[in-house]
Amino acid sequence: MAMAYMGAGCSFYCLLYYNRHFQYYYLGNRISTFNFFKQRMRKQRTSLSFSVRRHFIDEFFFAKRGFINKTSQIIDIGGKRDKKRGLFNIDSYGAKVIYVNLDPRSKPDIVADASNIPLADESCDIAIMGELLEHVAEPMEVLKEANRLLKKGGVLLATTPFMYPIHADPYDFGRYTENYWLEAALKTGFSKAEIEKQGTIFAVLALAMQHLFLAPTTSSIGIIFKKIIRRIFENPFLKILMWLDKKCKAESLQAWTTGYGLTFLK
Repeated sequence: MAMAYMGAGCSFYCLLYYNRHFQYYYLGNRISTFNFFKQRMRKQRTSLSFSVRRHFIDEFFFAKRGFINKTSQIIDIGGKRDKKRGLFNIDSYGAKVIYVNLDPRSKPDIVADASNIPLADESCDIAIMGELLEHVAEPMEVLKEANRLLKKGGVLLATTPFMYPIHADPYDFGRYTENYWLEAALKTGFSKAEIEKQGTIFAVLALAMQHLFLAPTTSSIGIIFKKIIRRIFENPFLKILMWLDKKCKAESLQAWTTGYGLTFLK
């Protein structure tokens, strides 16, 4: 009997505790108990939530943030101030960023072609090109222009896809290998180049799987079926493939990659 009273007392105490907790949470944050649980259960968004390719792009730029400080003069060629993809945001570092884009709808600071930007020589510390170079007909001309704009000791940080679907923005001109980018860096006046492969064959498979699930479906049955299959299979297989990607040491499997991260020093 004593144990029963003790159990009831503990339950009553816990009920009071949780009631006070939820009441406090509701008053402080204006959300209901249901929303409290909903927020606790919600998965944290990562770059993989966008795409495998975006995961590597974000990973590259986050790794290079040591180049950035509040006095840096940065030019983002082909970038957008709003509606950014992924999690990396160059604006969050307190530096001055000049956006250059050929499309005026992206509301850039300068509307210009990437190979002909109306800024003075050696006026920037850092040039950024996120997934731009595949969309220009002459990548070396764009690299020359970036070199012209950079101060001595400045750095170009760029990403470019390799094994990735053709995507017009407005055009998609090519995919280039590691050897091409090394040669391009030398020919366009950079003193040092570092090329980083972004993923192995397992990342390529994960990327292909994501695009398979994202393929458009018109029938309502197809949409429902795809959602069920995606919920059951996509996340587990994605995690397995990305885990294998990190463990992969075989040179033949490393010959496959989603793209490259480029660090060119002037």
